[in-house]
Amino acid sequence: MSALPTGFVASPTQISELGLDPAARPWIGPNGQIMRRLELHLTYHCPERCLFCSEEHRMDSYRAFPVTWGRVASVLRLHASRGVQAVHFTGGEPSIHPRFVDVLVLARKLGMRTSVGTIGTMLSRPDFAARALPWLDEALFSVHGPSPEVHDPLAGRPGSFETVTAAMRLAGARPGFGLFANTVVTSRNVEHLPDTVRLLGELGAKLIVVSNLTAEGGGFDRFAELAPRLDDLARILPTLPALAPGAVLRFFGAPMCLLGEHWTCSNDLHWDPRVTVEWQSAPGKVAFTGIYSWAPDRKRVQVEECGGCSRKGVCMGVNDLYAMREETGPLRAMRG
Repeated sequence: MSALPTGFVASPTQISELGLDPAARPWIGPNGQIMRRLELHLTYHCPERCLFCSEEHRMDSYRAFPVTWGRVASVLRLHASRGVQAVHFTGGEPSIHPRFVDVLVLARKLGMRTSVGTIGTMLSRPDFAARALPWLDEALFSVHGPSPEVHDPLAGRPGSFETVTAAMRLAGARPGFGLFANTVVTSRNVEHLPDTVRLLGELGAKLIVVSNLTAEGGGFDRFAELAPRLDDLARILPTLPALAPGAVLRFFGAPMCLLGEHWTCSNDLHWDPRVTVEWQSAPGKVAFTGIYSWAPDRKRVQVEECGGCSRKGVCMGVNDLYAMREETGPLRAMRG
């Protein structure tokens, strides 16, 4: 791509607290609902260098701004007082925050259900996992292939596959733990998806999120190189649920028409509104504050092929760069 995005641009259903009137109440939704889910960026550092990382630009921009314990504690207390009941920690790699365990303890004490999106960095260490896992309800592990040969080049670090699968085994050994996994689909691993899903099922994942490449960060810079073809998604995605019968599959960023009879597995139907707290910029200042999202429509558009589709009211469409590149031919309006 020839130009970078100019920064955060809200979708029609998103509200940023940056510059918002202090009297505003963005945690109250358009239908009067209260925001219940918080996503909190704990760090802008990561030992991996995933080629498709949607956070790559933000990590480059805000790496010098620490997310301190005091800042995290204030955010957790504020959003607990506003009605948040669950928090998902993300990054960067959240488990490398120097007070990660203390963060989990505080969130639990505030009555929040806790989860983390991780590539397993610290949770692969038995001593650290023994301290952290009792305070975690769920973990969403990033696994992008069925083997080191597929996963490691995408993650940008030799040994990454062994790290994340070791972490999954430690977490999965805890009775009742929410062992989840996310795999980002690219042109380099799309043909390996069946084996990846089969492996995640064997590792005991209860939820497997299959995420199409998002055109942000590294995914924006390398979209032409890494984006999977929509006809390949239409061929492969419907075959996946049968390969991990003990898991729930969710498809993120993929139009429902590509999922065949499994269109109800679209994450568009199961997505929860959330407030994401991260560094944001405005002229002359940087603030660690919230973005309220009430629908999963960011970077998604409906195109000509969506006309007359019976799912148009619930499907958010295709990732926007497919439309900009006029690569939406495989989409088909659903009937009935």
